[in-house]
Amino acid sequence: MANYYVFVSTWDDEDRDDFYLNTQLKDRKLSIGWGDLNPINKTEREIKRLIELFYPNFAGTNNPANGAKSLSTFAHLSPGDVVFVRGIAKIIDVVLITEKPYFDSTGHYKEDFYFKVSFVPLFESGRVVLETRNIPEPIYSDVLFAEGRSLVIRKLDENVAKTLFLSVFH
Repeated sequence: MANYYVFVSTWDDEDRDDFYLNTQLKDRKLSIGWGDLNPINKTEREIKRLIELFYPNFAGTNNPANGAKSLSTFAHLSPGDVVFVRGIAKIIDVVLITEKPYFDSTGHYKEDFYFKVSFVPLFESGRVVLETRNIPEPIYSDVLFAEGRSLVIRKLDENVAKTLFLSVFH
């Protein structure tokens, strides 16, 4: 059974569309990262401790917890999962995960984003676009979660995903 997610292509608000289109879509790999921190086979708690250790300047912020949650969620992506990719104030694509996530030290962005997963666009004939203002109110907060810069991926309930699909293709 597929799981559904919403994913922010990059923490940099101004670069979200370009990074997805010119890097992730071009390479057919979604990516996330905290530098050299490899989250494979680690618990969310272990990942949080590593973030706190490697990035002491984030002490006292939500970044270690949000980063650990994001990396852990990303680590659980599986072939057949569907991901709604968020750009700048819109859903810019819907993709199908084709393999398990892996750690790749070549990076994707400013020597970061080492944790990757391969995908294919769900609709090869063209990307989809849904402006965030057109996301229905009952699911709005599920799709556009707080602190989107820090928490870059979130699992969606199947009913939320169905409503989002209908909105995208309406």
